[in-house]
Amino acid sequence: FSAKFATMRKTIYLLLSFLCLMTSCSKENNEFILKGEISGLTSDTLLVYYQVPEFKLDTIFTKKGIFEYVINPDTTTVFSLIFNAEEEVPIFAEKGQSVQVKGSTSNLEIQGKGDNQLMNDILSLLKKTPEQKVKHVVDSLIQTNNYSFTNLYLIDKYYVKDSQPNYKDLEKLIDAQSGLIKDTPFLMTLLPKIEKLNSNRTQSVHTLNGKDRKGENFKWGNIRDRYVLIDFWASWHPQSMAAQDSLQSVIKALKKEKFLICSVSLDLDKEAWLKASDRDTTQWKQICDFRGWNNTIIKGQDIHELPSNILLDKNKRIIARDIRGKELIDKVKELIQKDKERELERKRKKNK
Repeated sequence: FSAKFATMRKTIYLLLSFLCLMTSCSKENNEFILKGEISGLTSDTLLVYYQVPEFKLDTIFTKKGIFEYVINPDTTTVFSLIFNAEEEVPIFAEKGQSVQVKGSTSNLEIQGKGDNQLMNDILSLLKKTPEQKVKHVVDSLIQTNNYSFTNLYLIDKYYVKDSQPNYKDLEKLIDAQSGLIKDTPFLMTLLPKIEKLNSNRTQSVHTLNGKDRKGENFKWGNIRDRYVLIDFWASWHPQSMAAQDSLQSVIKALKKEKFLICSVSLDLDKEAWLKASDRDTTQWKQICDFRGWNNTIIKGQDIHELPSNILLDKNKRIIARDIRGKELIDKVKELIQKDKERELERKRKKNK
């Protein structure tokens, strides 16, 4: 009996070991592992923005720029790593695969297979492409790889986030995509959304409701003859807070120009807003009406997400949307240079 019991116990042990091994293998094969080593991060937190198969957010905590992120995707999963306020790296997750992201924030390499390898090649190509030819190359890439999830990134970056997107060209590019790409939530909701935004938004801004940090009503008369960036944010929205931080470099670059930032907060709590809005200067105004999404300009411009902004000319007409960083600085400098050239031409004609 003792011998039979020992044999039975050994058999059960082997069976349990086999089941544990199979479970472990199954779990491992279902995992997607992302490893990263990024230098130059301004924060130890990365934002993870999921686009496929559903929209959601997550965060990754790094230690001296090093991190590991593991998920169990049921199907192809597309997400982006967002860092330093607005820089973005797209990642394509499949069961049993692993990807590495290595390098500095200005020069990252994606090491992986399939769309991850293709995305790395695309980013490398675009870095070498002259600025005036980038849009042409992007269009060619989107048309050539109409089966690839990399197109979600290219369409988003070079069309959706364009300050003046060409809706007709965008519609043609989306129509040319394969069913797999076209049926993603991102593209299924994109065209109706931007068409609605384009039709609902007014093309000028003449009213800004809210009080500054001193409790005084905001007055347009105080900012005549300036280009104005209206930036929407909230203390409870980390990404828009990071976008606010990035405007410091814009102010520094344009401190001698006729330019002003007006930050409109969607905060409801006055104390939270006052604590987070300590950037109020002559060239950077902070206002809030504590009505959140019911703010007049938010509703008038049909804005539904943060961060968001609009750039106004000296006549309060909207000339760009969601423009940031170097693109914003270059645009304002270009506009001011044209103003100077027109003024010189006017004086020249007057003196004739």
